Amino acid sequence: MPTEYEVLIELAQNLPGGEVSPVAPFLSLVVNLNVSMVGHRDRLDKDLCLVLPLGDFIGGALVMFEQCLVLELRSSDFTLFCSAETTHFNLRYEGRRASFVCHTDKNFDKWQETRNGWASNDYFN
Repeated sequence: MPTEYEVLIELAQNLPGGEVSPVAPFLSLVVNLNVSMVGHRDRLDKDLCLVLPLGDFIGGALVMFEQCLVLELRSSDFTLFCSAETTHFNLRYEGRRASFVCHTDKNFDKWQETRNGWASNDYFN
């Protein structure tokens, strides 16, 4: 997925002050602790989303509804998918389970184009 990577890393390289995202090429990290999610789409996510479950658990498969997929991810397995276009959720599980979810918000496109209206400010040049 080199094209998707390039799009995301370009946004990550344009953070204020030359900062680097610790989850590059993504700009955001969500940590879910011991939760089962209901079916949803993350309509504000840009392109790809990475899900990484961690812990000592049984079950908790990631379901992607439109694709008719049930992914039995084990601790430290990961998957990439388009979370804005895919209804997804995880099934019940036993044990202790966390998941790291890395994504980039679509609104960062505005930041890249106009710096949210601050493009002419000396501090961003």
